[in-house]
Amino acid sequence: MDSRPEWYERVAKGPFEKGGFTAEHAENVLRMIREGKPRRARERLGSPYVKTAVAACIALTVAGLGWAAADGSLLSYRGTGNVFSTASGAVKEADMKKTADKALQDLLGISLPFEGAERVKNEKLMRYSYREGDNTAYFWISTDTGKLMKAKVTSSLKPDQSVRKLSDGARAVMASLGYKGDFAYSASRNVDYDAAKDEKIEVRTVFRAVDARVEIINGDIEMMSFEPDVGTLDSAIMEEGIKALKFMNKNRTNLTVTGAYRFVNGTIDLLTLRFGGEAYVTMDAFTRVVCGITDTALFDGKSDSAKVQAERDKKLLAVSEQQIRSATEGLLPSTYSLKLKDYQLKKNPKAPGVATFTHSGWPDIEVSYNLSGNVWRFEISPAVAEK
Repeated sequence: MDSRPEWYERVAKGPFEKGGFTAEHAENVLRMIREGKPRRARERLGSPYVKTAVAACIALTVAGLGWAAADGSLLSYRGTGNVFSTASGAVKEADMKKTADKALQDLLGISLPFEGAERVKNEKLMRYSYREGDNTAYFWISTDTGKLMKAKVTSSLKPDQSVRKLSDGARAVMASLGYKGDFAYSASRNVDYDAAKDEKIEVRTVFRAVDARVEIINGDIEMMSFEPDVGTLDSAIMEEGIKALKFMNKNRTNLTVTGAYRFVNGTIDLLTLRFGGEAYVTMDAFTRVVCGITDTALFDGKSDSAKVQAERDKKLLAVSEQQIRSATEGLLPSTYSLKLKDYQLKKNPKAPGVATFTHSGWPDIEVSYNLSGNVWRFEISPAVAEK
């Protein structure tokens, strides 16, 4: 049974069933990102709009750059033509090996050393393996028909024209959201083909850099994470983060934002502000609803002595449920704090000092607390809260 809250479905559906999301909408949202927008206007737009808008902006950028064309030959691949057999129709291992070799060239474009072949237990399939360094390829061939049934290929990519087109587009999307890094990446591609699933193929291209990661599936951005330049952040966003951090730790003096991290995956768009190396605040990038805070200054540490640590763990597990509930309630967005009384609380005996609030139909809330019962970390998962 789907236990996701009603607002989750509303966000995923989006408000554009009738007219669709237009280029004008996209430009408006990008302008909000670059220049900021009064809080009242954001509240009027509402969470479903902005969440769907980010995904749509990315989709429009991708379409404008023609990314699907970069993977076009792969996306149109169907393994039905890769059959080598005798005139009588009998399937020989040599024929199946030729089928696998051809699929390797079609999907990877290069030759790899043949690693071996083996029959799949309890299935009428032969698996052929190829490998060289990080490049691997596996093909499953039917022993009845000689047809390619499944393929899994993983390869590192050289910076050719198609890869540059994808990486330039990814850089452009991240730059519109505040990224100013060099995006010095390494790239890899994973291809999954399954003839039993309507012969659809999935091409996943992944770019990894020190400060960014982008995953593209069949020409569309599936996920991206990166470190935006702090100077591009809306001052109101930083003020919201500082306010949340001070609310958790009234004695905190270091309130300078030293870095940021942004994570976008579908309708999820999270921004994490970093305060030195000891405190973090995560919020919805548009609504600014805080969905996670960590301040390690409130953590009372672990002991190198097993005996002392064991005693400490006992004390942590002995902290009352009421203490944990009270400390947590004061930190959460109102939507959750009002509902917390209906949540069940369970301490983690394998990780003393960690507890999880659960409620059917609502996201879990995980907290870390110290010996005094004060919460020094909380996370709402999935970390997307409604205002």
